[in-house]
Amino acid sequence: MITSTFQNITSLNKQRLEALFLLSPLVVLLISIFNIADAKSILSRLIPLVGLYCLWFYREAIKQNLQTARTHPLIVMSFTAFLFFGSAHLLRGDAFGYSRTLVTCLAYLILLPWAKISRQYLIWLLPIAAIFCGLNAFYEFWALDIPRVGIATNPIPYALFCAVMTLTSLHAMFTAQSLQLRMIGAVGSCFAGAALVLTDVRGVILFFPVVLTYMILRVLRTSYRGYVAVLLATAVVCGFGYKAFEKKIDKRIAVTVQEVAKITSGNFDTSIGSRLILWQRGINSFSRAPILGVGDIRLEEDIKALSIHGANIQPHLHNQYIDTLARYGILGLFIQLAWLLSPLFYNKSQGGVGIKLDPLLSSLILMIALAGLTDVPFHHTHLVYLFTMLSGAWLLMQNGELSKK
Repeated sequence: MITSTFQNITSLNKQRLEALFLLSPLVVLLISIFNIADAKSILSRLIPLVGLYCLWFYREAIKQNLQTARTHPLIVMSFTAFLFFGSAHLLRGDAFGYSRTLVTCLAYLILLPWAKISRQYLIWLLPIAAIFCGLNAFYEFWALDIPRVGIATNPIPYALFCAVMTLTSLHAMFTAQSLQLRMIGAVGSCFAGAALVLTDVRGVILFFPVVLTYMILRVLRTSYRGYVAVLLATAVVCGFGYKAFEKKIDKRIAVTVQEVAKITSGNFDTSIGSRLILWQRGINSFSRAPILGVGDIRLEEDIKALSIHGANIQPHLHNQYIDTLARYGILGLFIQLAWLLSPLFYNKSQGGVGIKLDPLLSSLILMIALAGLTDVPFHHTHLVYLFTMLSGAWLLMQNGELSKK
């Protein structure tokens, strides 16, 4: 009996170690690449290693993953986006980073035996990663005296990462049955939320309360009075966040007021003014090639020709939708939007496509969509990794233990 018990414990530990190895790209993604410079290179090497392991031991998982109804739209649209944007690279020299990242994520999602890995691994990993996110921001802000945290990437994509980590931690806090997980979720949401404020990124901070309110309403599914209570609670939480970082927020508000005053007087040489000039130039570029866009090289030339210094040094248009329209036209924007929304769709068993507004996934998509109004999230391959791997893993993982066949 003792021998049997020992063997069971040993087998369970091996399963957990294997699960940790299989999920190690997700661990590196969530804990390292946004917090440590050049850590993204680890991810690009780790995924092929894990993929080869899965090809050796779990070849049967490929067919199962490709046939999974809830992830079929994500996989199909990811492959479609890879082909379209990859073709633009081959035909006119556009950047290949987005397409390369997509195909790497696709390999990871298709090869792993997700149905044998409990989603609990990911549910625990997310708030823990949020705590690391906060600790990194505190270190940069107070120890390194960096006014806008996120030096591993830059503050703008880091802010979106912080927002995603906050939302996932709050989701764990609201939905977990384990008191311990709820407490870790609460700590993670506080740490990542504080990191978000320390990025000093106005667009993401402004949109975050909207997404937070949406997610809480989707999770709780309460009555009309409950909706009012949720709105009041969100306002109170935002109020506490404001008081905690009052001086920093007030300073940013004062800068914004000054920028608006300059713009109204005709001076566009400000952060907001530069964005307005860039958006106008992007629309002009789009009008010259509305179907397929002008491409990276011509858009870069258009940006450099601007007279405003704050605008002509930018690598993109600071708006995901205008930027994609200018580079890849209406067809490119349609493909990218379909890819962004694809985790919400699934193939019906009787045929056709259905939609499921999963509270966590729909909140993350809404956060990214709103952030895209003032930045280009998918210009940063860190965020392409985050969105594709996180949404795919969330859809593919099931409640169950890992076991070899």
